[in-house]
Amino acid sequence: MRRYFAVLGLSMLLLNGAPAHADEAVLKGAMFIKSDKSLFRAVFNQFVERVNETGKGLVRIDPVLGPEAIPAREMPNALTEGVIDVAGLPPAYYRGIMLEADALQLASVSPEEQRKNGAIEYLQSRYNAVGWEFLAQYGYGLQFHLFLDEPIKTLADLKDYPLRTTPTYRHFFDALGARQVETSRGELYTAMERGVVHGYANVMSEVAPAGWDEVTKYRVDPGFYHAIVTITVNKKRWDSLSDEQKAILTSAAEAVESEMAPAMVDADQAEGKKMVDKGMEVITLSDEEGAKLQDMALDAYWSLLEGENAESIGKLRPLLSK
Repeated sequence: MRRYFAVLGLSMLLLNGAPAHADEAVLKGAMFIKSDKSLFRAVFNQFVERVNETGKGLVRIDPVLGPEAIPAREMPNALTEGVIDVAGLPPAYYRGIMLEADALQLASVSPEEQRKNGAIEYLQSRYNAVGWEFLAQYGYGLQFHLFLDEPIKTLADLKDYPLRTTPTYRHFFDALGARQVETSRGELYTAMERGVVHGYANVMSEVAPAGWDEVTKYRVDPGFYHAIVTITVNKKRWDSLSDEQKAILTSAAEAVESEMAPAMVDADQAEGKKMVDKGMEVITLSDEEGAKLQDMALDAYWSLLEGENAESIGKLRPLLSK
């Protein structure tokens, strides 16, 4: 593993391109999605562009590596080790390092309110304890949906229904009684095409870019959870920056939450409409069944988190809930 990081570190130095100005900090970035068609990657790219534009001569992020350079599940370790300085990752990818951030997807209060009521302050203390600095989150309001190739009328129809699973959905799917099948993201198209699975969960804007709309007939409303991605910095690298350099990163992070994230939610809704216009049908559950779906999803995941760290999650849950 050390050899892997050493070789990777050398490779990234070679990728840095033009030399930095004498006082310019050059940060190495990584993002868990490669495709620029992804809204998640697009927002991270906008964050990088904002930093590089406003921080000329002071700080820049260069390069931004994707999973083709560092496997996405290895990025948290790379951030901790200082192989990369800035990372865009879903909290589920690093829950083994810091459990509490995984609760962000369950929040019923906005990121703005989270900063006001102390939730982010508490989370920052947990990030700092593992050697990271929290900058921003995005994806609040952008929800996961069930996508199926066979129709349902109620949640009871999902009992024994073969769904592609991930750690994010596993306990919720357990509560539904679904038959869960593990398959990689890259194998999902074939799994749907061959009937190995009959459904999966994801945000609307990730379906068409992956080609899954070709093997998907139905979307189930309402959605559940929030598809959160966080932007974090290696704490030692953060502490090495000047106040002016930190201010540039902080300002770009504020723009992520106040400008880029809301636009991303609108774009996700637009992508959902495009698929409907092309023939995907929407199954809208009754108010009772829809509320049951969302409550079941939340209860399953809060119970999971509380079972792993009742004290810390117990402090955080009231701050993230209405």
